[in-house]
Order: sequence, then structure tokens, then C-alpha cells
Amino acid sequence: MNFFLTYSGPLKAKQGDARAGQLDKKAGHVHQIRSTFHRQMRRLWQTNVSLKDKVSWRTDYGVEKRQPDGLSYISPNPDEREPLVDIVADLYQELGYRFVPLVREDWKIRCELDVLFLRMDPPGSIYEAGDIDNRIKTLLDALRRPLNHNELQGNETPKEDEDPFFTLLEDDKLVTDLRVRTGTLLEVEDEKALDQSYSRLLISVSIKPVQVTTFNLSFA
Repeated sequence: MNFFLTYSGPLKAKQGDARAGQLDKKAGHVHQIRSTFHRQMRRLWQTNVSLKDKVSWRTDYGVEKRQPDGLSYISPNPDEREPLVDIVADLYQELGYRFVPLVREDWKIRCELDVLFLRMDPPGSIYEAGDIDNRIKTLLDALRRPLNHNELQGNETPKEDEDPFFTLLEDDKLVTDLRVRTGTLLEVEDEKALDQSYSRLLISVSIKPVQVTTFNLSFA
């Protein structure tokens, strides 16, 4: 499965590690970007033929009946099947939200990211910018579901259109390859109104099974 995600706006360097319990002063900034990707991922689930009409049995995801491949249990009653998006959302009822991550460990899929990162810095200034890695860390945090309350400071309650809340990743450790190309952003409406953190991203996402099952064949 291949698709693109886009983002235009500030992309600031990450400060602190909320995953380790440290105070994250940029939590609101990360969640704002996460919300941008939420809307795009929701659109993907609504339009992609492998996702929009996908149904399953809740027992496929129940720990007490889970089979070795995670999805081999077949209910005798087809009418018991429900939309997959609802099942996943109920599985990830966390921190006051219901999250729907697409790339999940138990689905035995991983993803590769190829990022075109256009920024305000002039050509050849990647070392002067100095914070490219930390800005990419901000991006990766925005692509996954938050893991603790530190990452939702100021956004403890989902907005009306954020139930469920869609993310690309369950965890950023499921990214197996990350390529970043940088360049200068030449098209800006009002350069004086923009700060140096303003960026435009085009993210090519490639999702692949790492162990083929009947369920994840649609990602092949």
C-alpha cells in the first residue's frame, strides 16, 4: 500500500522526551501536526478499497481467543462482523481518545517513509540549521499515537471530529526505512510573516507485510 501525506506549517525541533516522562514543551505543537495527519488518515480509511469496507469479528482481537496469526479465528455467524475501524478504535481507548493506528505490530506490517522536506533555510545550510534531526523527530512523533499524558498537554479532550483519532503509526519503531531530502522552500506568500521553522513536507508512505497473513495481503 502506497500513499502520500502532506504538511505545510511550522515544524519545530523536539525538546524533551515525553515518552520517558520528561516535560515536553512542544506537546501542543506536535499534536497540531498530528491533527493534520489525522484528517488525511481518516480520508484514507474512507476511500481506500482495502480499508473502507473491511469488516471483522471482535473475537479476532480478543486476547482470550487470539490465534497465532492474530486473525485466524472465524466466527460461525457472519452477521457478527463489524467495521474494522470501530474494532481498532475500541482497542485503543487511551488517554481519553480512541486511536486508529494503521501500521500495527500485531498486523505484521511495517512502513517506509521518503520525506521531501522543504524549509526556509538557504541551500547548503543543513549544518547551520543544526536541528534537522530534532525536527524530523517532531514529525515522527506526530505520525504515531501519543503514549502518555505528557504528549497531550493542552489537548486532553478530543475535538468533535477527532473520535476516533486516526494515526499512521502505533509506534515509530515500526518505521523500517526513513529517507529525508531537504531543499529550500521558494514559494511563500509572505516571507516576512513566516519564521525559520516554516516547512512544507511531502511524505511518501509505503506499507508492506513483514510476515504475510491472509489479513495483511491487501498491504502487499
